[in-house]
Amino acid sequence: MFKGFTLIEVLISLVILSIITIITSTFLQSSIQSKEIVFSQSAQTLRINLLGDTLREDITNAVNVNLIDTRGEPQPHTFESSLNADSFIFTTKVRAGRNFSDSLARIEYLLDGSRFLRKQFYASAPANSDDFFETILLNNVTNVSLEFSDKNSWSPSWPKNTIDEQKFPQLIRIYIEQDQGKSYTWVINSNLHHSYE
Repeated sequence: MFKGFTLIEVLISLVILSIITIITSTFLQSSIQSKEIVFSQSAQTLRINLLGDTLREDITNAVNVNLIDTRGEPQPHTFESSLNADSFIFTTKVRAGRNFSDSLARIEYLLDGSRFLRKQFYASAPANSDDFFETILLNNVTNVSLEFSDKNSWSPSWPKNTIDEQKFPQLIRIYIEQDQGKSYTWVINSNLHHSYE
């Protein structure tokens, strides 16, 4: 006589196999979601670190020379950020490979829509205001707040007065807010302790 599986044994086997499949697929799905979250947060951390490093590098290597307008005329200040502005402009040394060269370039950091940008002009005194390349440092930005200090007090604009026109701010505080309530703050020391003469 042929002995096989009964219908009940087959059904119990299918139920057990289904339970194992559901548990395994749930675990696999949660693992994939966790991996995506970790990768997303790692990419965000990398962008924030890159932004901080870029800001610090540009400000640390800044030179205290007067800004020059597109007509070639020197401006009375070496660093510029208007009251309630989402941008600031200064001149810094340009990196050539791993080292900094003697070449200077005008740098502008600004909020353009929801993007925080770094514009590097091809010269420290660009004849054309459109001669630059830009780098998107951070997306989904909702607010940028800038403050500048001479180590005595903070100001929302620079230069604060005619005395500060020939000086570079000693400290620069940059506060950036993103979607979903994320916010970041940098306070950067410029290391420039003298005024341009």
